Amino acid sequence: MTYDVLILGQGLVGSLLAWRLIRAGLTVLVVDGGGNNASRTAAGLVTPVTGKRWVKTVGVDTALPEARGGYKDLAQDLTCRVWHEHPILRLYRNQSERDQARKRRREADYLPYLGEEIPPGTAGWNLADDYGGCWLKEAAHLDTEVLLDRLRDWLQARGAYLGRRMDYAALAMSQSGIRWNDLHADRVIFCEGWRGVDNPWFGALPWQPSQGEILTLESRTPLPPFPVNAGCWTLPLGKGRFRVGATYRWQPLTEDVSESARRRLLAGLNALFRKPLQAQVIVQRAGIRPNTLDHQPFVGRHPRHSRLLLCNGFGSKGSLLAPWATRCLTEYLLSEVPLPASIDLRRYHARLAD
Repeated sequence: MTYDVLILGQGLVGSLLAWRLIRAGLTVLVVDGGGNNASRTAAGLVTPVTGKRWVKTVGVDTALPEARGGYKDLAQDLTCRVWHEHPILRLYRNQSERDQARKRRREADYLPYLGEEIPPGTAGWNLADDYGGCWLKEAAHLDTEVLLDRLRDWLQARGAYLGRRMDYAALAMSQSGIRWNDLHADRVIFCEGWRGVDNPWFGALPWQPSQGEILTLESRTPLPPFPVNAGCWTLPLGKGRFRVGATYRWQPLTEDVSESARRRLLAGLNALFRKPLQAQVIVQRAGIRPNTLDHQPFVGRHPRHSRLLLCNGFGSKGSLLAPWATRCLTEYLLSEVPLPASIDLRRYHARLAD
C-alpha cells in the first residue's frame, strides 16, 4: 500500500493532524501501538491565565479562536460534542496573589480573560475563599477520551488506522520515499508524545518530559458546578463525580500511579474547601507529558531527512495549541506556508544536523 503520509501516534495531535490531512485530500495512515498516552490521561482543561504571576498562556490569542472553530468543525464530522466552554473560578491563595491578579486586570491584553472579582467569603459552595478570587473567562475543557475514541473510529472507517508498533529500524528511506514493511509513503510525521525522547532522528531535541497524575472522585457533598483552581484544580463531570489534578514530577518518569501523588492531590483538594469533602477516589491515572525546554512545540522537517517530520512537544497545552499547530503544519505541507517561528523546528536544527 502507498500513502502520502504515515503518522506515528494516535494521541490528540496525531489524530487532529490526520483528520486535517484526510479532509485536504491526502491519503493517510495512522500507526499506533496502543497503550497509555498523555492525551487520554489529561483532563483537557484550557486555562487562559496561569501560574503564580497570573501570566497569559503563550499563544492563547491566536490558538483559542482556532481551537474553538476547529473542535466545532470536528464535532460535525464526528456527530458529538467534545469542546465545552465555561468560566473557571480561580481563588486567591494570599494577598500577594490578589495584588498580582489586580495588576493584570489593569492591563488591556488581559481584559478578555479576567472577569469579575469575587470578594472574600462570597464564593459559596464551602470554598475556602478567605482572599476572594477571580473568574477566568474564555476557559474550556476538551473531552479527550471521547474525541480520541471517535477519531479512531473515523479513521478506521476510512482505512486510515493501523494498530501496530512501528520499529524505527524497519524504516527504509530512499529518493522515492519511505518504506516500512509492506507500506510505502512519501512522508512520515512523528506524533508519539513523550516517547519522542527515544526517536533516533529527533531524540536530540531539548525534551523535558514530566509525569503527572489526576484523580476521579465521587462526592456525597454538593460540589461547585464549575471548575475551581487554587494550586490544584477541580473539573465537575456530573452526577457527583469530578476530577482533581494535577501533579508534576520530572524523575523518575513512569506511567504507574503513586500513593504520594494521591495524598498530595487529596490534600490540595481539601485545601480548596473550608470543610473536607466526603469523597471517594474512583480512578487514579498517570501519564507523561511531552514538555520541551522552551515550553513550545516542535513542528517541522528534519534538516537532513526532509521526508521525516515532527509534530510534538505540546506538554500540558495540547488541547489549546493542537488545532492551531496542526493547521499550520497542514498549510506548510500543502502550500509551503512558513511555519510560525515559535514552533518551527528550525530553531533547533543545529542539534539535529549531526
